[in-house]
Amino acid sequence: MAGDTKEYLYLDPGRLLARAPYLWDPHVGFGTVSHQTIGYLFPMGPYYWVLNHLVPVWVAQRFWFGTISLAAALGARWLFRTLGVGRAGAIAGALVYMLTPYQLAYTARFSVLLLAWAGLPWLVGLTMRAVRSQGWRDAALFALIILVIGSVNASSLVFVLLGPGLWLLVDACRGREAFRDALWAGLRISVLTLGVSLWWIVGLRTQGTYGLPVLQLTETLKTVAADLRPRRRAARPRELDLLRP
Repeated sequence: MAGDTKEYLYLDPGRLLARAPYLWDPHVGFGTVSHQTIGYLFPMGPYYWVLNHLVPVWVAQRFWFGTISLAAALGARWLFRTLGVGRAGAIAGALVYMLTPYQLAYTARFSVLLLAWAGLPWLVGLTMRAVRSQGWRDAALFALIILVIGSVNASSLVFVLLGPGLWLLVDACRGREAFRDALWAGLRISVLTLGVSLWWIVGLRTQGTYGLPVLQLTETLKTVAADLRPRRRAARPRELDLLRP
């Protein structure tokens, strides 16, 4: 077993799901506002709760990792085929996307962040189809994928949405008619996506407003953006002093 994302998913997923809908958690200290717990209502919490009754938890965890990688590969292959790439090229591109070293930083640690990576090619492809078809079907599929990949970590979702957003921007620059099609497709996608995401957006907003400043303590802008090179240069003379007789 790997200590991935949240230990309660393996220890007692039923209890985690029972507490996740409530933003106030009386079981920690004298009570506190929970942090990002509401996002485990779907899909990660139900996944582990169901498989906990069917297979050993270590098997369920391997299925989880493998499913994310498979979804990323299938999405990349479908996107390449949508772009007109041949079958062999699409398979090669899908394998490169699936086997990216990007996974190594999150697999078995924070695998929930990989959901956005796996959903990116699907979102870009559905955005392309939504512009061309000018219907609600592809926009609805886009929103359903957002529902699956974006409930726990909003930051990863924002970065992933840059892909479909850039496609709409580039497509809108082809002319007045293309601009109108891209605009209406973007509006349909935005309305449906917001509709399926309000339940966790409100929860995360409330938790961020009234809960502990977790990000300010663990992921401050100064720490994330710090450049370590000056520190390394400053440390070299001291390291050389230690080597002198």
